[in-house]
Amino acid sequence: MKKDHKSPESRTALTSVLLVGVLLLILGVLAVTTVRSVQSTRQLMLSALTTQGELVVRTLEGVTRAGLRHQLWGLLRMQSLVEETLRQPHLRSLAVMDPKGEVLAAGVAEPNVSEVEKAALGGLPPGVLAQVQRRLPVTEFLEKEVVVGRPFEPLAAVRRDTRPLPSWARPPEPGQPPPPERGMGRGMGRDMERHHMEMMGWLDKDAPPGYVLVRLSTASFRKAQARVIGNSLLLAFLVFLAAALAAGVMFFYARRRQSELLRLRREVDQSRHLAALGRLAGSVAHEVRNPLSALRGLVQYLGKGAQPGSRQEECARTAVSEVDRLERVVSDLLDYTRNREPRLVPMDLGESLKATLALLADEPRAQGVELDVQLPPGLPPVLADPDQVRQIVMNLLLNALEANNGQGRIGLRTLGQGGRVLLEMADQGPGLPPGDPEQLFDPFFSTKDRGTGLGLAIARRLARGLGGELSAANGPAGGAVFTLSLPLSEA
Repeated sequence: MKKDHKSPESRTALTSVLLVGVLLLILGVLAVTTVRSVQSTRQLMLSALTTQGELVVRTLEGVTRAGLRHQLWGLLRMQSLVEETLRQPHLRSLAVMDPKGEVLAAGVAEPNVSEVEKAALGGLPPGVLAQVQRRLPVTEFLEKEVVVGRPFEPLAAVRRDTRPLPSWARPPEPGQPPPPERGMGRGMGRDMERHHMEMMGWLDKDAPPGYVLVRLSTASFRKAQARVIGNSLLLAFLVFLAAALAAGVMFFYARRRQSELLRLRREVDQSRHLAALGRLAGSVAHEVRNPLSALRGLVQYLGKGAQPGSRQEECARTAVSEVDRLERVVSDLLDYTRNREPRLVPMDLGESLKATLALLADEPRAQGVELDVQLPPGLPPVLADPDQVRQIVMNLLLNALEANNGQGRIGLRTLGQGGRVLLEMADQGPGLPPGDPEQLFDPFFSTKDRGTGLGLAIARRLARGLGGELSAANGPAGGAVFTLSLPLSEA
């Protein structure tokens, strides 16, 4: 059965799509919740303001009925009642009309309004105005106000079809004097009588009722709506911020995981390569090394009788040199493919460096090169294999000597850094070749005409086998800098 292996890029893209989908879902739920909250606030505000407007109408009817009962009703009292009623919250204007459609009293909550009646009745939509003129109930939610209009019938509560009206609600007989002026100042009797007579229209069953138009402000609703929208925007911002942080963290870990997968792939490919090279090296060792040894001995035998400086002696010397080079290639290949378990012991990296330098004292390529060695005292020991460390340092030194070409200076220093000990080796050669510095550690990659390209590859493999690392970079003043990092010993 064939398995479906998705690449890290496809998994990262799928994760991003899922994250965007979840974000859009959250924002959709937030938008729906906000719309429903605004609608619910609107309905509650409309219900509350409508109830308040109806209470104002019922209050005006009750006060008017009480004034008629005690013969204290009149235009001035109605105007005063309207103005006092406007002190209630949310009220913008109030207008009371008689059965004939004339305004008995009107008031506006805003100060310094010159035309009160026009302000109380003006600015209404045509549909609302038509309902008012027809004395129909109105409940309209406009942009900045709620308009509540109700028929005004103060005597409806005492009017009965089978029972006579109370005496205080009956119209005066023709020629009958007006009611007494209790509770009213001098000069108010005629006014009360006139308006009392106008109230007779409410006693006629066929006459249209009066009307009260109440206009209430929706400023509190707009504030609540702005607060809800502001909270929703803040929550949306927090969701976006959280999503951005989550995306950043996911992207960081995805890139880190991708880098780790690439490293593991390289190691797997390198292991496969090493396995193939190991099989090849075994075959080469059996098929080439023994014939090379025999060939070297035969060439040396043939060159013994040659005259010094002759063509025969020169060819024999060249043949032996080439055979030795082939043997080095075979030996390096076997060293690279041989899987040797390190013998980890606490050791002094500085002492190992000194011992390796002593082995190179008679190396011809080191005769014209100045070695600048800086070994600060007190560095802790590292946990490593002394033989493998010596081989790593030897390969690095030989590489630096070949880069310097028998001249210049090679700087060597050790230092502690973050639970490790570092060995830095800087030469004054041509520096790293163009391209990826990691290609230096690929097997058989070499910038030298007669190099095998296995020295640095062997050094890195040994360093990683010890739990360390070997890296290369160009120096600030030219040349190349190789850094060997080894872990500290726990002892």
